[in-house]
Parts: sequence; structure tokens; C-alpha cells
Amino acid sequence: MPSTPKAENAEKAQRLYEKLKEIRTSTTVSLKPTPLLKETVRGIDGVERPFQLRYYQVQGIYHMLVVPRMILGDDTGLGKTVETIATFCYLWQKEPNNKVIVIAPKSAIRQWASEIKRFTNGVRPIIAGDDPRKGESPVEARERSYKEWLDAPVDEKVVLIMNYAVLVRDWNHGGFQPPKKNGKLKKEAVIPGLLDGITAKVGHENLCVVFDEATAFKSDNTKTWEAVRFLADRSRRAYGLTATLLKNHLFEGYCIYKAIKPGVFTTKKAFYEAYCYVEMRRAGTAKIPIIKGYKNLGDFRAAIDPVFLGRKKHMVAKELPELITREISFDLSGAEEKKYQESLNGILELGDGEVKDFEEHKALTSLIYCQMVVNSLSMLKFAEGDEVAAGYAWDESTHKVGTLSSKEQAFIDLVTGELDGEKIIVYTRFASLVPRLQALLQREGVKSVAVTGAVSDKKRKAAQDAFQDLESDTTVIFITAAGSEAINLQVAKAMIFF
Repeated sequence: MPSTPKAENAEKAQRLYEKLKEIRTSTTVSLKPTPLLKETVRGIDGVERPFQLRYYQVQGIYHMLVVPRMILGDDTGLGKTVETIATFCYLWQKEPNNKVIVIAPKSAIRQWASEIKRFTNGVRPIIAGDDPRKGESPVEARERSYKEWLDAPVDEKVVLIMNYAVLVRDWNHGGFQPPKKNGKLKKEAVIPGLLDGITAKVGHENLCVVFDEATAFKSDNTKTWEAVRFLADRSRRAYGLTATLLKNHLFEGYCIYKAIKPGVFTTKKAFYEAYCYVEMRRAGTAKIPIIKGYKNLGDFRAAIDPVFLGRKKHMVAKELPELITREISFDLSGAEEKKYQESLNGILELGDGEVKDFEEHKALTSLIYCQMVVNSLSMLKFAEGDEVAAGYAWDESTHKVGTLSSKEQAFIDLVTGELDGEKIIVYTRFASLVPRLQALLQREGVKSVAVTGAVSDKKRKAAQDAFQDLESDTTVIFITAAGSEAINLQVAKAMIFF
């Protein structure tokens, strides 16, 4: 019997997969140079050196060139950004009409623009709405950016960069989609929205999109997922980048792939049956599935393997220096010990006299207060010199709050002693503590910057640049959870978890 087109496509896909598996094991894989990538780049020490992709980065580029829809899941720090930038430089050699869009978290927008400028010759990043003119509304500024990107000539390579919130906001902005008689929206809009219309003008054959930190659409019940699905469907190439494809549960992988490459899995019901132990629970008149566990994980891995490439640091970056970890212990002062015990007991008096009585959710609340106590009693409204009574009828002794907490003293000793002059990242979960720690360092003549949720994009970039500059006297950068994604701090010699 003659083979069918479907069978021929399956055979072709299998041959490609076998080739990819060979590439994954090769440490000598290479690509010819492309004029769109720089021959030299300035290192973090300011010295210009030849720009050479590492073998595993070439593997990633090769995958992205031949697999038009996939997830690049390399570990943080291995270079997903530069792999993606290089991929489009190579693609432009054969597909000069490609129009590229990068969707990323807000915190990563300027990082993408900076990396594009650093590694390419003449590729111009356009941040949506980044240069508003006098009298322009934000949406008008973004519309002008979209038109600039759309109208760029073929010989000028441009990359449009925006965050997920802008994608959701502008996809249907100004559009009109009349409802059906049953109240549901029709599939096609009569008047397309702003981004819907702009991307439609590019056409499927030439539209390429990158979704950085793809866990942003790990749930298919969000407007973000819906907008990502619309844009991915319109694109010929769609790539997701994430070091954590599965942050909390297996179903996140289903949602991410359903947006980027729907054919990997079929229906939710089939996914549950194949990979999940599910318990149906009644919610009103309906029943909803509750995942109780997982099964056939090897089959799940096999299903995504042709369209997933993820490497851990220890697997590929053997030339990186050895990581040295150390725990620094210290004793609590008398005042800190007293407040620590109060936190555990559930009745805590603050420095201003307010009493916190927390029987409900006691374990979690106690944990938070204990963390505050050992960080700094200033977080509980105590000032230097305040007296803390022992609190027992048989013990009339008191303890005074010192200038520094025990942990603050250990921190200052470390930064001004063993790590004096080194570039240091300091992580703390409490953003409210950062100004105090910065002030303490300033007293010691140590200059620092901070990246927290309260810092604007431009200030984040300025802080990062000041820290990364080896000629700068800024040696410490404080980060909270807001700095956990898409921030390049490779110049750091040490990281302190405060």
C-alpha cells in the first residue's frame, strides 16, 4: 500500500527527532558564523573578547531552528536569551521577512533590549510605548511602536518587546466582537483589536514570537493564556522559555503546551486519564476534578521530549567555578531571645506598646514574627536603647535593644571583612528591611543599590548597570522576590541570603 501524507509526516518527524537526539549528545556541534551576531563582545570586566557560543547553546539554537514550536527549558544562567537572539539572527539569513515579537515579564523588558544590542550587529529592539511623546496617551505611544515595527524595511532587523499585561490589554483594544444569540462571543472579531490587527498584517508565514518566562500562562483559565494562544496560533514560530516548566503540578505543562503547540496533548479529559489520579468533587450542581497524584510520568516526558530541551547547570557548564556554600551562625541578644519566645507563644508586644495576640494561624504568624525578630527588632518598632523586660514574675531583669541586631552585626562583619570590596548580591524576603540595611552599609562606606517591587523599570536597570560595572564603586545589590526573574548579575562574587 502507498504511504499516506500523514504517515510520511510521521516518518519525517521521527527522523528529525532521532537527529535531534544525536545533536544533544554532541559536544562538537557547530554553526557557521552569521554577520548579524557580533564577533566580539565586552565582558563583565570591560575587556573586549571573541564572542563564542558554548556547545550546549549551539545545541539549543539548532533545536529552535528546526523545531518551529518548542519549549527551551535550560537552567537559569545558561543563556536562554542569547540562544534565542542567535536563533533569529540565523533565521533572518534564510527568512529575511521574519517579524519577531518578544513577550516577557515587565522586569525583563529592558534586559532583552540590552542583550539584543550587546550580541547583535544592527538588530534594533523596540520596546512598546517606551518613548511617549508630549500629549500622547500610553496606548497611542504603543500604537506608534507597533507601526514602527510593522513598517520597518526588510533590510532593517527589529524586535518588538512588550510585557504580558500589554499583550492582554492591547490584543482586543479598540476592537468589536458582537455576541452570538446565546451570549457567547463569535470566534472572529468584526473589527480586530489593536495588536490583533497589527499582527494579522504581518501574516502567519512571517510572524515569530518568543514567550519568556512561559509559566506566566501556566493556567488556561486566564486572559494571559487566551492572548498567548491567539498570538501563538497566528505565528509560524512560537517558542516558550522557562527554567521551571512545572512549578507546582503537571497540569501546568499541559496548559503551556496547549498554548504554544496544541498537538502535544489532546483534551483535558484525556490528559487527566493518562497522567493524573483524579477525584471528582461536587461544586454546586457540577463536578470538578481534583488531582490527587500523578502516573505514567515517563510517558509524559516522552510526549514532550521532541519539543522540549532543558539542561541543568551541572550537566553542561563544567567550566564554571565550584560553588562554595557556608552557613553563618550567631547567638541572639537577650532582647531578641525574649521577643523570639513571645513570637512562639502567640502574644507579642511591639516597640510602640501594641500587643499582637494571634491564636488563629499561630504557626504561620509565629514563623513570620520569628523571622522579623532575628532579622532586626526595628521591624517590630523597637529603637536603639529601648528596654525589653524578661517578662517573668520571678525575673525583673531587662534587656536593651542594641544599635545592630545580632544578624545585622554578622552581616556587616562579613561585608566589610571577608568580602570587603567584592561584588555581593544580598537577598531578603522583607523589602521593608532593605532601606535600613542600605543605611547601615552606608555608615561603613559601602555603596549599594536595590531591586524591589517598589522600584520602577528604569531604576531597576540603573541599579543593575551600576552593580555590573566593574569600575563602579557600587559593590552591593539588594534584591527581593521582585529580582528573582530576568536580572543579569553575573559580576557578583558572592550571594548572601539574609
